[in-house]
Amino acid sequence: MNKLWFRVVLILIVVAAASLVLARVPVNARPPGQPPIPHNVEGRETLCVACHSAGIAGAPKYPPDHEGRTNEQCLFCHKPAINGTGTPAATTPGSETPSVSSTVSATETFSETVTATTVATITIQATEVGTATPPPTAAATASPEPSSEPAQPTAESTTTTPRIPHPLEGRDDCLACHGTGAAGAPRVPASHAGRTSDTCRLCHQPAASTQAEAPQILPTQIPHPTVLPNQDSCVTCHTNLDAKLAGPVQEWESSIHSQRGVTCADCHGGDANATDKAAAHAASANFIGTPKTVDIPALCAGCHARVDLMRQYDLPTDQWAKYQQSIHGKKLAQGDTNVATCFVCHDGHATKQVTDPSAHVYPLNVPALCGSCHSNIELIKPYNIPTNQYELYVKSVHGIALLEKQDLRAPSCATCHGTHGAAPPGFEEVANVCGGCHTATQDYYLKSIHASDTPGTPKCVTCHGRYDVETPTDAMFHGDGARQCGSCHTPTSPQNAAVQEIAENIEASAQAVDQAEKAINEAAGSALIVAPEQIKLADAKTNLITARAAQHTLNLDTIKQRTDAATKKANEVTADAQKAIADSIFRREIMVIGLVIMAMAIFALWLIRRELYKQLPPK
Repeated sequence: MNKLWFRVVLILIVVAAASLVLARVPVNARPPGQPPIPHNVEGRETLCVACHSAGIAGAPKYPPDHEGRTNEQCLFCHKPAINGTGTPAATTPGSETPSVSSTVSATETFSETVTATTVATITIQATEVGTATPPPTAAATASPEPSSEPAQPTAESTTTTPRIPHPLEGRDDCLACHGTGAAGAPRVPASHAGRTSDTCRLCHQPAASTQAEAPQILPTQIPHPTVLPNQDSCVTCHTNLDAKLAGPVQEWESSIHSQRGVTCADCHGGDANATDKAAAHAASANFIGTPKTVDIPALCAGCHARVDLMRQYDLPTDQWAKYQQSIHGKKLAQGDTNVATCFVCHDGHATKQVTDPSAHVYPLNVPALCGSCHSNIELIKPYNIPTNQYELYVKSVHGIALLEKQDLRAPSCATCHGTHGAAPPGFEEVANVCGGCHTATQDYYLKSIHASDTPGTPKCVTCHGRYDVETPTDAMFHGDGARQCGSCHTPTSPQNAAVQEIAENIEASAQAVDQAEKAINEAAGSALIVAPEQIKLADAKTNLITARAAQHTLNLDTIKQRTDAATKKANEVTADAQKAIADSIFRREIMVIGLVIMAMAIFALWLIRRELYKQLPPK
């Protein structure tokens, strides 16, 4: 009985002590001076330990006394500098009054801890009466060391994370290879399970180039007070200033950003609710004024690299990743501010949708947009690249189709060179670039000896040109001029003999198709029904087109299979059309003879009638 009373009293003492501690602990406060979280927490709530334990992507490692803490415990002390919407969080770094949700979480967690301690105490005392429970040590309950300022990722710290050893252009789906280990690619480790291709670039950066790289600038939003409805002092003030300062506001008002609620402060920082210039431009409101050129892509990516923001507009979120791999992005990272940025190509403050015909990036306007820089001799001189690309393109088969015929299917600069990942395709990549549209031709070409890696083998641009692409003709088989087979193969070479044999088959088939088409037109001009023959002619043309694509295999048997089929169909059409014409002539001749006979019969009847009338007695 005495032991039972002893246990009951001991339990009551423990519960009372826990209640006293709970009443005195300021559960709605976090230790002052803790570094705020410099990025959005949404979607990363379970990655605190994963990133900060190893310093992934330059994330500061947590100190030794934080060992064993969980992702949930991190958020008790460290609060986001900006919330999920990109606006400043309700509490500022160092504030002792966190949000209600964090207060509730802290209270619940503390209560769970006290409850667990009480249960453990009861269990121990129930099994070992009289055994003292050691008090918690200082090391186990110490708060994190306060830091003077938030730790930011550094260029050096990213070396702990494997870099991406290949270009990203056309390889945006990381998991397509790394999910299964395709083509020897290292497989995604078990600790990365559930991550998507969009998150890979948050930690893994492209391999360092041979030239010096600037420190990596990560996508970031500018924390600033939420702009109250109808109280944007930026617009109100700048509208009444001179043209230089009022112009951006006028351009912004007609932009897609204005329609979507993106304000001046989202890109320039500051407090748009303040009516005083000093307060609106205060450093405490994170006012940055005109962004530096090198910061613009990351600034735009602060929104455009976020899936949660862009999904509702069905916009891609890999533009920033591609831009980093582009020649523009690489030059910018090296400090060259003459290159194109988002601001340059997307109409600056007057950002428009791609589907807007007045936008710089509308398909019909893209060649002129690229040409505005690449045709500028003084601007391009330091890069030692041509400046006549636009001039050549306008006269090409592609330029005529796009700019004169306004066929939006025709390729522009962006089609071949990429948009945000603009990187001039190397000579060895051209077949893949052209094959994006000319898929059948590419399939045949890849089967030929020309597609080998042997130095000097011709590629698409060798025969067709790069910017000044012309309509190919059979004349390319003959002669030794530029873009003709004889420019590589001498008249006495076995390759030239093979070329001429291929040319003979294709030209003979083309001639047969031309004759068939003329025969059909002649038959149609004679008012004959030619629908069946037209179907056969379409089949013959398809085989001829396929044969012209198959010539890239350099395999005569493959080519003859198509040319023979085209020739056979064409000859059938010609024969049918000529027979129909001959039958028509015969029928017309018979018709003429019949008409002559009828006329003669009528004349004879008229003569007989006249004689009979002569024999009648006079009245």
